[in-house]
Amino acid sequence: MKEKEYIYGIKKKPISSTLKKMKVGDVERYPIERMASVRVTAYQVATQMRREKVVFSVIPRGLHVEVTRKR
Repeated sequence: MKEKEYIYGIKKKPISSTLKKMKVGDVERYPIERMASVRVTAYQVATQMRREKVVFSVIPRGLHVEVTRKR
């Protein structure tokens, strides 16, 4: 099996599965270079989980992007 690529010494964290496992109030951080992927994936997951009324907040902070599950 192929190893995950490292970004700035940190193993790449999967976006979709991480967001789906988040509870209300949880915060995840990703490198700013992954902002486009994080933003699109957060929208897709929220759409897929619409019945549960899932809402994410994606905010760039310095060199990281913070994803917070609001609902």
